[in-house]
Amino acid sequence: MLVMTRDDASDALTAIGHTVNWHSVMEQRSPPRARPAPTPLTLDNATPTLFVDFDGTLHIGNAYIDDAGEITLDTGRPLLEFAPLLVELLEPYPDVEIVLTTSWTRSLPEERVIAYLPHELRQRVAGTTRDIKPRRSYVLEGTERTYVISCYAFGKQLKNWLAIDDAVFGAARFGREPRELVDHFLLLDPRRGISDENALRRIKEWLVKTHT
Repeated sequence: MLVMTRDDASDALTAIGHTVNWHSVMEQRSPPRARPAPTPLTLDNATPTLFVDFDGTLHIGNAYIDDAGEITLDTGRPLLEFAPLLVELLEPYPDVEIVLTTSWTRSLPEERVIAYLPHELRQRVAGTTRDIKPRRSYVLEGTERTYVISCYAFGKQLKNWLAIDDAVFGAARFGREPRELVDHFLLLDPRRGISDENALRRIKEWLVKTHT
């Protein structure tokens, strides 16, 4: 057996009247593997699901959590002042579930975060997005909340869902197709939260549409 470089082998074979298509040889030795077709994603979970943030959504201001776990807002306003408004909105729709997206769950136990909500909302909470870690690139560009919510929704195969949040930027970029998820995100004005008239109208429209 002679071991030589490809160029030397080509020269030697040419000298005795042979030519070799090395690309064809390599394809024959290592044929390309057929990739299995991706499994279609079926969104068959029809449970109406509302993704809910706290800061800039259920109250005006950003939370400060001290070493003792006590929470205050930088605006001095009451915590979750708009929670009763959400209770009223959801009251006619008992099947709507809530998933919490608030960053509070990264600093406090989930059960304690849920306990801040009124009883009518606490019993609707089906989960949180705490365990979904965003990619660094999304954190740097400010779209991590949108990414995390999208991952949760697709992971649970949700069909009817709406995210109300003041930090869901870049929604047009997420989904299987461009702009597929835009209508699932309601970007709020943090100075008004869900008390904004346009936000209230959008939430009501979603609730009616989901239940007809």
